[in-house]
Amino acid sequence: MRMDPRFSHGKPAMHCLAFCLAVCGLACQEKAKIVSYVSSPDANLESGPAAEPTPARTLAAAVYRPDATWFFKLMGEPEAVAAQQKAFDSLLATLKANGANLQWKLPEGWTEAKGQGLRFATLKPPGETGLEVAVNRFEGVAGSLLANINRWRGELSLEDLKETDLPKATTERKVNDLTVQVVDLTGKRKPRQGMGGMPGMPPMARNQPPLGQPGQVTSGAKDAAEKLAYKLPAGWRESEKKVMFAAKVLEVEGSPSVKVTLSPLKPDGNSVADNVNRWRAQLALTPEDPAALEKSLAREKTAAGEEALLVDLNGKGQTGPQRLLGAIVRRPEALWFVKLTGDPAEVAKVRDGFSELVRTLNFK
Repeated sequence: MRMDPRFSHGKPAMHCLAFCLAVCGLACQEKAKIVSYVSSPDANLESGPAAEPTPARTLAAAVYRPDATWFFKLMGEPEAVAAQQKAFDSLLATLKANGANLQWKLPEGWTEAKGQGLRFATLKPPGETGLEVAVNRFEGVAGSLLANINRWRGELSLEDLKETDLPKATTERKVNDLTVQVVDLTGKRKPRQGMGGMPGMPPMARNQPPLGQPGQVTSGAKDAAEKLAYKLPAGWRESEKKVMFAAKVLEVEGSPSVKVTLSPLKPDGNSVADNVNRWRAQLALTPEDPAALEKSLAREKTAAGEEALLVDLNGKGQTGPQRLLGAIVRRPEALWFVKLTGDPAEVAKVRDGFSELVRTLNFK
């Protein structure tokens, strides 16, 4: 595929499964107002104060689909979890696609409560067990399988796995045309352990910079999001979907795989090079030297007269070949990211529209 000379870094060096979130930024509504995600308390993740790590076991399952990633997680005292293992397995055996969502049948005596924000649902066994299965749904690909398993392992004070360890550490099940990746972990639970530092967050790889992580967004960035202005290319529209931490989500008519997010992050701790390498990781591409990376990026002027740094990457996502177009704009209160992802053939058709969108970026 011939590259537009304004974009760079399109080398498809598929090297390994990568970690990170599929999306970053703020959540939004139709008028670019920020919506805060609120998750219900997670009995699996917040056990209260503890002087020392305590024995714990985690049963978890991940379902990666083109439109969303699903996590089912049961965590608690080993004996209590063992008593519910058969029920957990029976729950997974009933998983079935239902449009853009999944559906399941509860084990006998279990109850289900609707979740809030990123928590899709909470499933509880009968009795006062203190256990629950947290069901989380995230738009798109919420990190690689390796990154998510290593985060779950980190919650139990277990060492990270390597990519070559995955086949032995996971059990792949085919359930009603779904591929379900299951793990069973036992270790010692850290005091006050949370999931990635925020209820409802998908696991992130340990020992990595908090790129795009919640808490990196400032009130200044929220103000900027409300003032953001742009002109939609023909056939483009604003979406009502909420992508985790994105201020705006756009869709393109006739290109169902294409998704565009506009996301402001706090400048501190979110360097251009780190974020480009994070995007590369999402496509299983090897990282590039941060010192040289930014200098090699192409530039485009926005309507506000500000400079946008351009990125064009081809690689492999969780569901197959994927292409990513990105634009990064520095502002005093935020580092803005415009990110377009999708099937390479569809992205090629909308590349000119992406350039047009970037050129019209302005702040009222």
